Amino acid sequence: MFDAVTLAAVTDELNEKILRGRVQDIVQLDAFSFGLEIYAHHARHYLYLTAHPTDARIHLVAQKLRGGGMNPTPLLLLLRKYAENAFITSITQLPNERVLKIQFDHAREGITTLVVETIGRYSNIILLDADGIVLDALKRISADINRARVTLPRHPYVPPPPQAKLAPNALTVADLTRLLATNPRAPLRQTLVNSIAGVSPLLAREIAFRVAGDCDALGDATHARTILDTLRALTHAPWQPCVAFEDDEPAAFAPYLITHSSNHQIFDSISAAIETFYGTPEAYAALKEQWRAQLIEARERLIRKRESLAEALPRAEDVERLRLCGEMILAHAHQIERGQERLEIGDWGLEIALKPNLTAVENAQEFFKEYRRQKDALARVPALLASTNLEIEYAEQMLNDLELAETRAEIDAVVAAAREAGLLPPAKRRVKVSPSVPRAFVSRDGFTILVGRNARQNDELTFRRARPDDLWLHARGVAGAHVIIVHAGREIPESTIQEAAALAARYSAARDDAHVDVLVARRREVQRVRGGKPGMVTVRTSRTVHVRTGNSRQRLLNE
Repeated sequence: MFDAVTLAAVTDELNEKILRGRVQDIVQLDAFSFGLEIYAHHARHYLYLTAHPTDARIHLVAQKLRGGGMNPTPLLLLLRKYAENAFITSITQLPNERVLKIQFDHAREGITTLVVETIGRYSNIILLDADGIVLDALKRISADINRARVTLPRHPYVPPPPQAKLAPNALTVADLTRLLATNPRAPLRQTLVNSIAGVSPLLAREIAFRVAGDCDALGDATHARTILDTLRALTHAPWQPCVAFEDDEPAAFAPYLITHSSNHQIFDSISAAIETFYGTPEAYAALKEQWRAQLIEARERLIRKRESLAEALPRAEDVERLRLCGEMILAHAHQIERGQERLEIGDWGLEIALKPNLTAVENAQEFFKEYRRQKDALARVPALLASTNLEIEYAEQMLNDLELAETRAEIDAVVAAAREAGLLPPAKRRVKVSPSVPRAFVSRDGFTILVGRNARQNDELTFRRARPDDLWLHARGVAGAHVIIVHAGREIPESTIQEAAALAARYSAARDDAHVDVLVARRREVQRVRGGKPGMVTVRTSRTVHVRTGNSRQRLLNE
């Protein structure tokens, strides 16, 4: 979690690296995120800030941030007016809060301040004038939503209300002793989080572990001095940025050593640690969102079509009953009087509804007509259903490919494939798609593992590049990448298969699941689906590998 202590470390880093720098470019990555290019100390720096409800944060990133292609928002236009070509004159954090203020001095527009509030679902990005009046905000908050904190243009900025907790900088040993004595049976971490401003669950567990050797230790008033010293050591420079790992996946980050995790790594900067945890900020998020919405709409249309076809598919026994009813009406026509509404055939257990305004022959013809219609549907609809299911499966693959696309070229390739499949409208002009190569990895045992980037590449990787004895892997039952382990004349060990299975899970639609089943087969056992789209396959013989994804991030952060 991006807590107040982490923001303190980020503030120190930004003051060291970008203070007095000039803002050269500002872009908007998606609905919640912005990127600033800042030239300071003879180098370019890239500042990422997002008010996403679950991942709000601000930090430097290694690579240049590029706009997502969305239409400029009012806040972006104002930032370009007031902050682009301005110099950064101060960077300050509200004490013990997840709120950062960056002040700009523009030669023409004067002083403005950018406020970045990284407070969960209440996160916001707000631009203020020299008098602290809101110019605009990413999320405009009216009095109907929050009467105490109206965040609208031409209204004064109101900071978040102070926490009803003890300020750590003013905390004394006596204060802490009284606090622990009043909660002797409560875990120390719980007391710290509930009573001291800026202490997150992760920080509280680290303090408890360093003081008592147990994250769940009870609060002991006799340890008040040690607890206070540990708190102060962890919440002030010098920082030791760190990422904790579980099952080789980033699980938590902090500006101090996470000693209660046996697997942790130290970084040169807090920004590098944060970027390792979250990954590189998505440079094309807005562009992806545009196509994602259209693909989801296309998929929903296909799902409705499938439901309609399923409703139109009659049961074989119902179709035969129509024929039988028509034949029975003709066989008993001499018994049917005009105006009769029902015919009962006791020997057959039939009760046939008749139209009283029709003759017996006309009633029989009605049944035969409906019989022929439903018989035709019984013959045609299964094939239509199968075809629609393949289209839905391909739409799911397109969504997965789009989600995992890392470059503009990869996004363009997904869009082109979706257009070709009729999931997206045709392009007004021809777009040239740049060729790409599969992702390549080397296992610990020295085997090459290739991972397809999209459906078309999956098809080429499996059926053109892979050899019959290579191993093929794919997450079971979901859209995802084809994964190939190159055999190269050697026996492939189970450890390499496990590594490849983990990659198949990571690059599938089930990547956020705790457990993923992955199919493993010789390439020779894999065949294209007849009539299917690129990358659709059937497998004659396979086995299943169970992958635990190690998605422990939220557990470490919130326990």
